[in-house]
Amino acid sequence: MTLLKKKIVFIGMFCALAIGAGAQSTPTHPYEGATHTYVLNGLTPGVEYDFFMTLRADGSGVLDPNSENEFDFLTCPNGKVEAGESTAKLPVKWRYGASYRAYYLWVTLTPPNGCSNSRCLEILPQPNAFDLLSENIPVDNTESCPAIAKADGFNPLADEYDAGTTTLKFKIRREGGNKAWTFEPKVFIEPNWNVDVSIVHIVAANAGLIEAGEANRYTVPASDDEVIVTVAVRNYEGTEQIVTMAVRNQQEESTQLGDSNSENDQVRHRITVMPIISDLEEI
Repeated sequence: MTLLKKKIVFIGMFCALAIGAGAQSTPTHPYEGATHTYVLNGLTPGVEYDFFMTLRADGSGVLDPNSENEFDFLTCPNGKVEAGESTAKLPVKWRYGASYRAYYLWVTLTPPNGCSNSRCLEILPQPNAFDLLSENIPVDNTESCPAIAKADGFNPLADEYDAGTTTLKFKIRREGGNKAWTFEPKVFIEPNWNVDVSIVHIVAANAGLIEAGEANRYTVPASDDEVIVTVAVRNYEGTEQIVTMAVRNQQEESTQLGDSNSENDQVRHRITVMPIISDLEEI
């Protein structure tokens, strides 16, 4: 019994960061998408431990972490405290859908030639509402003609013909959050031989122009719910072009939470075919 008289301390992976940032994901109330490591301190070498999850506080309703969709055990849940060690740890990733029910994380300790004892922790996951959407502007503007204005570089003169550049604008919009957020924009194009496609700039209403940081990640302050991404695509005659704007590695800064819905992370826009016009000749 003395083994479990020592205080069980459950420490989240983001605990040190969360204290200063005001994050709300905790080991007992984790956000969906968050990972927390549950740690049992004060153990003696040779003690065997076994973590398991149940649906009820009486220890019944044991869940199989290999078949559940709400959580994942990221390491083996059982083992033996090695010489020189005094802890047993289990990192758990709480997946989307976990907030629909309560869980009880148990640990059973068995000392060498001794009796086992168990203790549990009630865990009530919270829904993660943070979501980034990629949209056309306006939303139903899924198709357009190639830009052929002089300002777009279009030059119809026979000796200096240039098909010009089409400029598209996309919106990356935050829902369900009120903290600063980061993301990485990705632009894909079909046909992929057109390598002359690029992000011109990203602008927020309050923050203004936002520059890329490390690994091409953009940080948007909490005051802005959306940014406008301007993309330039080189025109080619006789070619339909499909431009895809996608957001990757999106995250709410202080909570370190990821995106809650991957199905709206990208949007497509079709640039219709620019007809091929042969050189004008005298008949």
